[in-house]
Amino acid sequence: MVERGARVMANHLFGDLRQFFNFALAREWVDAHPLAGLTKEKIGGRQKERERYLSEDEIIDLKQRLPSANLLHTTELSIWIMISTCCRVGELSQARWADLDLDKGEWSIPAGNSKNAKDHTIYLSGFARAQFLALKTLTGDSDWCLPARDGLGHVCLKSITKQIKDRMRDEPLSNRTKAAGALLLSGGAWTPHDLRRTGATMMGELGVIGEVIERCLNHVEQNKLKRIYQRHELKAEQRDAWRRLGDRLALLLATEEQENVIIGRFAKTA
Repeated sequence: MVERGARVMANHLFGDLRQFFNFALAREWVDAHPLAGLTKEKIGGRQKERERYLSEDEIIDLKQRLPSANLLHTTELSIWIMISTCCRVGELSQARWADLDLDKGEWSIPAGNSKNAKDHTIYLSGFARAQFLALKTLTGDSDWCLPARDGLGHVCLKSITKQIKDRMRDEPLSNRTKAAGALLLSGGAWTPHDLRRTGATMMGELGVIGEVIERCLNHVEQNKLKRIYQRHELKAEQRDAWRRLGDRLALLLATEEQENVIIGRFAKTA
């Protein structure tokens, strides 16, 4: 992997193998850890943190580009769900309709579907709820919000990412979509995870404090003392944060229908 330039993938494989051998060593299935002493820096090198997020102009452009991208309608709706809820693509791919209470506007992500193995509740904005309602008209007969083609389980965890990546390429791959480059925006290529970062960034620009944004992202508090003693979940604040984000997205996506509306821009901070 390193020789062919896939250094990030090499680091992911190294992490999986290290976890596997730690498991085996603890059960005395192996006599020694073959990866002892190795670090990611020695495998694929230190990974640069991604900073990509979509600007508001790009969000408007994205809506205009989607019709020509020839995506599944469920994937189009998934894009707006991910940006308006700040969820991970895997959390949405594994979501069941039983996890959602659309009357109350709540999405309960079970611990088994979240990256940090902790339950998480997303309080749906009017915008996000509308996306889920539209999705339910398409897949409501299934247990899954995004069912697989055979209907026996949820969609492949890589399906949405692959669909989007195919529409960033310079040239289409064989037997794949011909809509190469259809979703390439002015800021460059983007991924489903960048939509999560975009939603969080917009929350900050809308005046939501960092601690609330971290709760909305279901991040674990890094300060141990705060984790132990500050148990307040900031539910009302999270609900308001998602509402602000949803209202802003709804306004941005309504601009082409309302040509007399001028969208105010946030001032850039130093």
